[in-house]
Amino acid sequence: MEADNPLNSSAPAGGGLPDPSSMNLKKPKRGKGLIFGIIGAVVFVILIIVVLAVVSINNSKVKQADLKKQYDTGFEAGKKEESQANIDEQSKDVRVYKAPSELGSFQVPIPKSWSWAVEAKSSDGTFKGISDPDYIDLLSDFHKFNMTLLKSNYEKVVEDYEKDAKSGKYKASDITVSGIKGRKFTGTVDPKTKQKVEVVVVPLREKTVVFQTDDPDNYSKAFNNILAGVKLNP
Repeated sequence: MEADNPLNSSAPAGGGLPDPSSMNLKKPKRGKGLIFGIIGAVVFVILIIVVLAVVSINNSKVKQADLKKQYDTGFEAGKKEESQANIDEQSKDVRVYKAPSELGSFQVPIPKSWSWAVEAKSSDGTFKGISDPDYIDLLSDFHKFNMTLLKSNYEKVVEDYEKDAKSGKYKASDITVSGIKGRKFTGTVDPKTKQKVEVVVVPLREKTVVFQTDDPDNYSKAFNNILAGVKLNP
């Protein structure tokens, strides 16, 4: 007589282990908190990466802007220095204008590369000359070099400028042109436009000669080079 085998009743046909599905085994539940924690950590890491990327881009833009500003500043300074050197050099290569004898036969050296326009009135003894690099804009009141011969008393003309100097509009100083003592005035004509001038007033017999540049920041040296070569007949 064979002994009873408890596995005989549950063993599948053909032998082997029992089917797990028939054993009512419960599957373990996944922890939802762990999943949310992992997702949160991933999102946090992504946010950090994005923030760092944005900061890096902004810093890069700032650096590029600073570099561009430095480049532009250096470029403009170099261009201005080169331009100033050209202006100074041009003012040394001159042609000489000689006025009619009725006006005193004075001589003015004008840079060859500059244009020179004159209005000489021998009948009333007045003269006006203007000069600019390349060409002259006759519609403009501002020029690199101006010369005017006035039928006015020197003391009267200088007095008006001296009043402006006392008010702080101009800075006054002594100057000598062609051996004749005169006065120099530098300052701002119009506070609104900040237009600057450099004016030299010199007596010439019963008349007055006024030299002026409307761009002393760039043409003061060229202006004074011209004055150094002026010849007046007192």
